[in-house]
Amino acid sequence: MKLSVILPCFNGSATLTVQLEALTRQEWAGGWEVIAVDNGSTDNSVEIVKRYEHRLPDLKIVQAYTPGTKRLGVPHSYNTGIKAASGDAFVFCEADDEVAAGWLQAMGEALAEHPFVVGRLEHRKLNPEWLHPPYGDGYQYAGLSRARTPPYLESASAASFGLRRSLYTQLGPLSLDFPMGHDQEYSWRAQVAGHALHFEPRAVVHYREKTRWRDRFRQGRNWGWDSHRIEQHYGAPTPRFALPRQGLHMVRLLPAGIAVALWAATGRTGGRRQLAEWIFNFGWAVGKARALLARPAQANPITAPRAADELNGPATASHPGGR
Repeated sequence: MKLSVILPCFNGSATLTVQLEALTRQEWAGGWEVIAVDNGSTDNSVEIVKRYEHRLPDLKIVQAYTPGTKRLGVPHSYNTGIKAASGDAFVFCEADDEVAAGWLQAMGEALAEHPFVVGRLEHRKLNPEWLHPPYGDGYQYAGLSRARTPPYLESASAASFGLRRSLYTQLGPLSLDFPMGHDQEYSWRAQVAGHALHFEPRAVVHYREKTRWRDRFRQGRNWGWDSHRIEQHYGAPTPRFALPRQGLHMVRLLPAGIAVALWAATGRTGGRRQLAEWIFNFGWAVGKARALLARPAQANPITAPRAADELNGPATASHPGGR
């Protein structure tokens, strides 16, 4: 099974070398290639990738951005990379993370048995101590999260997706309608089509968190927006009085935000960690409120999930670390 590693990039010069170096240490006896997808970077990302032309197998650089047009998001970059790929399966990684030793080997072995594979995300190596997960080891370290409301499906981060070509052909390209939640939507689409997500703990990706408060808020806001719209897309019912209840939830979050901000002002690591978590969660709440105010998304009759009683019940889910 030949593997195509799809690496999207937009202005990733600050972190790209770390990921490329990690890829040079990967091995797969079945043959593999690297498809670097540039989405119109204005820094020297492309020049950095070109330095690895003789260090990475069959490295190909493709452009996902057409000058003079609107720049599309990460799912467009992945779809563009797949069009240029020749592998029997596709393995995703991102320009600001670092794949661990043995990652590609573990993904390839898992893909030989499963059509959809998801790797483990490790949240400590690339992040300062104050950004380490405040509870446990973080999202997608011990397994996949499951929605706590209908349709109770599992979600995974595209930072370490693995897909057989045959599955991608069946499911179609990643959706551009959900620029932040494309990985959640694709995870759900696969399960609705009858394909389980296989979590492969040996395939480790060191995940890089957002360090600026503004970026964490925007990340949470965009996730909250897309997450609610995906639920609507899959026919999940909106609870009665959802908007007033969401507004009340946001009001209740404010005192906690003031408390952790005062704690963070002391310079203590625990305070900064809790503030980082609160900012993301408040951003999520704002994004969900905006989605509730917007015109409801239409449920897709083709991909609408099976009835909730045909699926497993809810389990605790932490927030995804989408870009």
